[in-house]
Amino acid sequence: MITPMHALVLASTIGAVDESAYYKVDHLVAPPGCVAEVGGMDFLPDRRLVVSTRRGQVWIIEDALAPDPAAAKFTLFAEGLREGLGLTVVDGVIYVMQRQEISRLLDTDKDGRCDRIETVCDSWGLSTNYHEFGFGLPRDAAGNFYISLNVGFGSPLWWHGVSYEPWRGWVCKIAPDGSLTPFASGFRSPCGIALNAAGDLFVTDNQGDWVPTSSIAHVEQGKFYGAPASLKWTGAYRETNTEPSLTNPVATPRTPPAVWIPYGWSRSTGDLAPFPARGGFLPFGPDQLAVAEMTNGAVLRADLEKVNGKYQGAIIPFRKDVGSAIRTKFAPDGTLMLGLTNRGWGGRPPGYGIGRVRTTGRIPFEITHVTLIDDGFQIAFNEPLVVGTKIAADDVLLRRHHYDWWWEYGSPERDRRVLPVDSIEIAPNRKSVTLHASQLECGEVATVLLPELMSQGGEPLLHREFAYTINEMLGGPCAQPIARVAPPPPARESEEQGWLRLCYGDAFQLWQGDGWKLVDVDLDAADPTKLATREGVNALVGPESGSSAFACKLPFGDVRLSFDFLLPKDGRAVLRLMDRYDVLLAATPDERATTLASCGAILPGPGFAGVAPDNPCFRAPGEWHGMDLTFRAPRFDASGKKIANARLVHVMVDGVLVHDEAEFPGPSNGEAGDEVAEAPFSFRVLQGRVALNSIRAKPTEPDAGGDDWATLVFDEELTGWKPSKLKAHEDDGELTLDGGLGAMTTEREDFGDVEIAFRAKVAAGTVARVWLRAAPRGMGDAGKPGDASKSSSFDAESKGYAISLNADSPDAPFMGSLVGGTSDKRLAPPYTVQLVAPETWAWVRASVKEESGGTRVRIRVNDVEVVNALNNDPQRPKRGMIALELEHDGSRAVFQNLRWRPAQ
Repeated sequence: MITPMHALVLASTIGAVDESAYYKVDHLVAPPGCVAEVGGMDFLPDRRLVVSTRRGQVWIIEDALAPDPAAAKFTLFAEGLREGLGLTVVDGVIYVMQRQEISRLLDTDKDGRCDRIETVCDSWGLSTNYHEFGFGLPRDAAGNFYISLNVGFGSPLWWHGVSYEPWRGWVCKIAPDGSLTPFASGFRSPCGIALNAAGDLFVTDNQGDWVPTSSIAHVEQGKFYGAPASLKWTGAYRETNTEPSLTNPVATPRTPPAVWIPYGWSRSTGDLAPFPARGGFLPFGPDQLAVAEMTNGAVLRADLEKVNGKYQGAIIPFRKDVGSAIRTKFAPDGTLMLGLTNRGWGGRPPGYGIGRVRTTGRIPFEITHVTLIDDGFQIAFNEPLVVGTKIAADDVLLRRHHYDWWWEYGSPERDRRVLPVDSIEIAPNRKSVTLHASQLECGEVATVLLPELMSQGGEPLLHREFAYTINEMLGGPCAQPIARVAPPPPARESEEQGWLRLCYGDAFQLWQGDGWKLVDVDLDAADPTKLATREGVNALVGPESGSSAFACKLPFGDVRLSFDFLLPKDGRAVLRLMDRYDVLLAATPDERATTLASCGAILPGPGFAGVAPDNPCFRAPGEWHGMDLTFRAPRFDASGKKIANARLVHVMVDGVLVHDEAEFPGPSNGEAGDEVAEAPFSFRVLQGRVALNSIRAKPTEPDAGGDDWATLVFDEELTGWKPSKLKAHEDDGELTLDGGLGAMTTEREDFGDVEIAFRAKVAAGTVARVWLRAAPRGMGDAGKPGDASKSSSFDAESKGYAISLNADSPDAPFMGSLVGGTSDKRLAPPYTVQLVAPETWAWVRASVKEESGGTRVRIRVNDVEVVNALNNDPQRPKRGMIALELEHDGSRAVFQNLRWRPAQ
């Protein structure tokens, strides 16, 4: 939700000085076949590392701290668990947080394998919702465990968090006897949970509805932290048998997090751990927390203090390029161990495994502590500034912002502005500076960027920026929270509205390309110019360069395209629009000056020099990037003469503007043929390999109106339709069908060459069909009249032509398929790719018309022709009814603008 270009600027300052000079990063080498998507980590008394994984395994690792990461020896201790997203060792016994319980894993025969699993506690609810993760397991001095429980995702329109079962969205305490106490509420996706050195409990939460950006909360018993779904299980709601609104602010008082993390610094925050007191990462100590960040592949540092008795403080960069970190654990020797997993979400590579961050022995020059004062900050360093250092007020950039507390997914940084710095004072010992800013207020996040500074020992300031959460000033409580009640965002349709999902479900039905495979993919650890694949379903990966293109079978004209791509070091590929116009996908560095070799460049053609991207957009090899572009096809007059060039209206990569109104005077190099109004697009590898995911297309939705169209829904009495046992309700042009198996049919039974158009959406699990030339009962083959007395209802055995409106049910062909009443296998095969999401409007247009050789059937979905088939079965009816059918109980389909006309 952050402004795209601002996110880039904010993130660009992180790690501007080479961090590897101070903190080296390596990764343990796991045995072949071990996909260690780590969910929990701890050490046994003998210093062996224990990890639990998302895939339900527990590994014990010897020599995890050896200088050579390849020396680590992995032994499988247990498997068959359900998402081990938390682990702790108590007196040599391993405890694992599974989705449904805390488990004690025992090795009773001492053979090195778990042979007994005991349930410690399972007193929380679990539905079938995929998002109900459970995290843990810090343990306090009294022997209590703490866990944090995700809400489910309920709304396909807004991804609202829903607490389907008890204590979802809560932090809970589990006593040594296994009894559960609901501890605190108001969380959405609390991935990280830990105790600090003082024994206080902290939890990280992730951006979404009612959570404007990732945060770190000091969790106290009985407090509510802002996400309302969990309040369902409080006494106030249970006593009244009500539920909190998912869209209106609740009245329950909120406790703010101690730290709000800017979105550019963390998009998926994980675990946190106090720095060791000695032997590890000087100059930091146990009063600060190392915070895992998955998407950017980084570790942040939380520097907290108490103001008016409440925690708040600064977040500071620490180490980037560590991999998809969600777990942190300091080893006995002070090494920072990182558990990596991206679960297909697109974090920084490596996407799984165990990372290690160690000091090189060279101590960096760093900000050690930020202290809030009455009118600014005191900023302490671990070494004195070089003699003669001067800092002017204008040398320091001070910005502030706040957030919306609302039901939208995340929040922009509101009222973002630069504040004047009144003065800067350098302490006599040169180990701190004091920043005075009289306009600084509470209820804001203040971001400070210092100038480039040097220590007395000649070290540059490693990290110059911090973001401080000002919940309160020294004078007392703040009247305005940082996350403020805001007017609700405007109503909208599904985020999938108008999109065709081109590789969802069956990833290959709409594509052709030799050698392309559906796999999981990572950057090859041994050779970063290559991609390593393994069994999985998260990426479409082609063979080496020079192989066949990955080409879509559907033709497009004006279209918006969205897809994710991943490249190795030096990898290069192109998106070829309409088989003619090339946009470069390249693993180029994040340079300031862009060229035709930069990612996003429009490649040249005959008499066309090409266009360099407006801004650099490629972050790192092995990391997923998202491209979103709007393309306008060339225009032609009635004689076929081109009257307007093809153009890119805009191109964005990860929110960064790459092109705005860029034209193609002609095709790019390497493609012959005249320009056309519609054609497929493809991906072609130039160097290395490329991985793709989430390919979607959004054509221009046409107007289904016109004077030559007649409506099929006339009024609230559904005039023109026969009575049906289906529940049919017409409201202002919108027709809803539910009530189970059945159909409603037109009174007219003589529709022959006919074309229909409508908008429709179906609920999850629904199988619906729209029939053309559906034969009434008693009408024989070829549409000849039979027993008229039986012609009052729809014949389910009709040999008419039906369009499937199924979005996700595996028991029937998906949206746009030509199905029903046919034994002719030469017709278009049913779709096994889920083109349209549930609860999402799709524009459908279909026709049947007699021509030489048979009956031509055409179906368009969102203005893309998905079926063009010729049927020559003489037994098919030549006329019949139009019918709307539901295939089973629990189905619901909604129609708008249902119209017909004679086939053109």
